[in-house]
Amino acid sequence: MKKFILCAVITAALLAGAYYMIFFHGLYIPRDPDAPVSVNFITEGTRIYQKTDDGTKEPFEMKGVELSSSMPGAYSTDFAPDKQDYLRWLSLIDQMGANTVKVSYIMDDDFYNAFYEYNKDRRDPLYLLQQIPVPDSINYGDQSSGESGVADRIIRSGKTLVDIIHGRKSMTAAEISGGGSYRKSVSPWVLGFVVGHDWNPDFVAYSNHIYNNRYDGMYFSVSAQATAFESFLARIMDKVTAYETEKYGTQHLIGFSNSPDTDFLRYEENYAYQLKKYSFIDAEHVIPQERLKSGYFAAYHLYDYCDTFSDHLEEAQRQSLAPLLTDLDYTDIYGGYLRLLARYHTMPVLSSGYGISSARGVTKMNEKPLTEQEQGEKLMTIYQAATDSGWSGLCISYFQDIWNLPDWNTAFAESREVRYRWGDIQTSSKNYGLMAYEPGETSPACVTDGQKDEWSKEDIVVKEDGLTLSARYDWKGLYLLIEGDFDPETDSLFVPLDISDQVGSSYSDNPALTFDRNVDFLLCINGRDNSRLLVHERYQATRQNFGLQIYGVDPFTAAPDKDSGKFVSMTMAMENNTLLSDYISMNPNYRRALTAVRQWETGKLTYGNGNPASSDYCSLADFCFGDHFVEIRLPWLLINVGDPVYMRAHEDYYENYGVELSRIDTIWMGVSSENDISLSSFPVKGFGRRITWHERLKQSYKVIRKIWS
Repeated sequence: MKKFILCAVITAALLAGAYYMIFFHGLYIPRDPDAPVSVNFITEGTRIYQKTDDGTKEPFEMKGVELSSSMPGAYSTDFAPDKQDYLRWLSLIDQMGANTVKVSYIMDDDFYNAFYEYNKDRRDPLYLLQQIPVPDSINYGDQSSGESGVADRIIRSGKTLVDIIHGRKSMTAAEISGGGSYRKSVSPWVLGFVVGHDWNPDFVAYSNHIYNNRYDGMYFSVSAQATAFESFLARIMDKVTAYETEKYGTQHLIGFSNSPDTDFLRYEENYAYQLKKYSFIDAEHVIPQERLKSGYFAAYHLYDYCDTFSDHLEEAQRQSLAPLLTDLDYTDIYGGYLRLLARYHTMPVLSSGYGISSARGVTKMNEKPLTEQEQGEKLMTIYQAATDSGWSGLCISYFQDIWNLPDWNTAFAESREVRYRWGDIQTSSKNYGLMAYEPGETSPACVTDGQKDEWSKEDIVVKEDGLTLSARYDWKGLYLLIEGDFDPETDSLFVPLDISDQVGSSYSDNPALTFDRNVDFLLCINGRDNSRLLVHERYQATRQNFGLQIYGVDPFTAAPDKDSGKFVSMTMAMENNTLLSDYISMNPNYRRALTAVRQWETGKLTYGNGNPASSDYCSLADFCFGDHFVEIRLPWLLINVGDPVYMRAHEDYYENYGVELSRIDTIWMGVSSENDISLSSFPVKGFGRRITWHERLKQSYKVIRKIWS
């Protein structure tokens, strides 16, 4: 009996050890490298083909959408969605007409299990473009690509993903990866792997400066012109391909991501300096070997960079590219960039990510906020231009809005600790999705559509001089309703708001008004085209944070007076993308004035119907008229509330040398069409963890569905 128990224990220990080594450490017996290899997709020339069951091949054009693991109240790396969430989203993506889903992380097992279940009985499945992630600690760290362990870390992630898609992995969650028990093979539906996302130009340049090595592998090698960084990429792709071939007898397409910041184009010194273009990666310098039976592609992350790029190429490259530049349509979107890349590359070209925001705010000069309808139309314009140019497909980023993505011109104004717990419509990066998250389990506190159905007597804050002011709020913003004997199309109305008790004025010079307490904001309703939100000059967030870049003077050396009666436009900073022909030799003061950060009047209100169910829906609508009333939406960040989760607003910038947040429990407000305005209190309270939300497909989703389906 003792021998039996001992044998049983030993057997169990051996099985447990084998399980651990196989599923946690990837132990395997290598196959013969010359054995036949299974492939689902192949590349021939500049096209991607899908292998069919009868041994033939069909052209494949990727219609992709990037799916994030982000949900309200959680970071993407929390991997909060469960299997049912992913199944629902995959169904919506499929219904839109997409054929490919891209993910940027090693997702948790819920995603791959959902992907397997969704596809297993489907005649027309979705395919997966899996990014091999690169940690920020590598891409933005102080190491070069040639230092010990840097490439090995990325290769380990690639091997982990190979095991995951073949259903032979168990792991715990890590820095940029999910975890779980991966037992479903999704390999039949994997289009390929793409290494990295946006390479940091400093990382690329430093690597090439320090090292000068060449890589020669079994599946990938490099040309004589290749840089050290291109050798680094070749090694990663070679090792990942070798691992999948030797362990599973399978190969998938593979490539690495590139972008306008690091592409092969070289500009004249004057423009290269302005564009900060000093790093170059060329997919043509990485050469697939005969043993690669699947294929190799060039992937680009697309965004507005420089539409006049072809005018600024250095002379040597202009001559070498002369045949490709001939008859290039420079009026096309991105100034012919898409067609040039398609002409240049000898392998398929696809976009591993491109997106358009439907946010209320902007980030660049010469941009304007786009409605959801315009978002969808521009996405499809880019897609059509790329495929017409010979690209093998594009991937839209993203399927859903991602709340925890900061942007350079609003990050200073919000609380970084809770940004993932509320949806800010001012910030461009948070509104790239085709699906929005809206307040409430079924509906928000208010829809600005010229209908008063959601309002009640309990919402009234002020009743004076024949006017009634009501207020409601949710995590998206503050909503106001003004009713009375007035014509909203022609009569002017003023609504002062007191958010912070540290700043503000009891009077306004222009318009000439007085208030019974200090106010921070002045909402001016003056017809459909001239209504705006003004802010007391001391509470103007853009001045204190970007004053030096805008005016060339430290804003804290001359702070606006506390008792000033000056109310100014509510603005946000915009990147100045002006290119100067004599930038380097120009007088520095003149150059600074021409390239200074610009401002967008984000306080200018947009008229329209904000009801998504209406035929004339405008997603940017801030206010809407009804019969003797007007509804208004004010996003929290527009009125300097940087944290509606705990209801914290900006304090006096010039007392704190920047943005500090403090809790508020009251917003004071009034309304009048005349001079003296009395204010009444409106109690507000943070949402904490009690936030509720529901999903809503944007108009952009419907635009794409109409074209792709």
